[in-house]
Amino acid sequence: MMQIQRLSPDKYAQLYTHQHVFNSVEFTELNRIKAQELHYLSIHDTKHRFGIILGERNGVLRSPFSAPFGGFTTNGKQTIKRMEEAVDLLLAYAEKQSMQLAITPQPLIYDETQLSKWVSVLSRKMSVRYIDLNYYVDLSRIDNYEKIIDRSAKKNLHNALKSSFNLIKLCSNEHKEVARAYEVIRHNREEHNYPLRMTLEQVWQTVKNVIKSDFFVLEHKGRDVAAAQVFHVAEGIAQVVYWGDIREYSALRPMNFLTYSLFLYYHKEGLRILDIGPSTEEGLPNYGLCEFKENIGCSITLKYCFTK
Repeated sequence: MMQIQRLSPDKYAQLYTHQHVFNSVEFTELNRIKAQELHYLSIHDTKHRFGIILGERNGVLRSPFSAPFGGFTTNGKQTIKRMEEAVDLLLAYAEKQSMQLAITPQPLIYDETQLSKWVSVLSRKMSVRYIDLNYYVDLSRIDNYEKIIDRSAKKNLHNALKSSFNLIKLCSNEHKEVARAYEVIRHNREEHNYPLRMTLEQVWQTVKNVIKSDFFVLEHKGRDVAAAQVFHVAEGIAQVVYWGDIREYSALRPMNFLTYSLFLYYHKEGLRILDIGPSTEEGLPNYGLCEFKENIGCSITLKYCFTK
């Protein structure tokens, strides 16, 4: 029979190799201040099979507690029966702590087979709180990009390609370069009244210490008119954390130029997926963002949030 055990961060890191960066001990410890307490848990019999990191906040044990997604880390291929037993042990642990449990695994596209099994298990053991529509680009399709985009997006791209845009990849090891991209994003979020959940210092500490990251700005006649921040989050997958343009220049379609340029860049880098992130907030769609992402060639995968 399996049992559940609480570990130190160092011991957890020795036993479990994370499948995505948000489940790493380094990322968790960097964000430790955002949780009242951290629980590094191993579920094992004669072998350490399942690991999960939970952050305690407001009476809820959360995975993730400060990231787009979390979920279980699995050592090797595991059966559905063992996965069910692991969830039962975790629910019993939460009940013993007199706390609720919330788990948001990564979007299905990250590992369709394994994550589909988790969705099956978690949906039977817990409640589905909401399902987000998570957008992504299959980079293998970029060679035929104009065949997969909407007619209006094609027109906007052609117009953008005629403008005097200059895409610059910044140095993520220099604070002033990171700040340059961040300022464009901050301006964009302010104009659209969108939340900006990471401060410049939080971004800098994350990219300096934990996550391989890329920053881009798009120039037009010497002015920064759009920018993007991208994290390398899993093998073959990068994630757009932030991107956006300055409203004053939106008629020139800088976002069509920027998105196409990024798709080409990561395709040439040999990546499999560019994760664009959800266009829903706790399941509720932002219709404009959904339409934009679909028009520029994004596909949709599901990201589940489970609670009990």
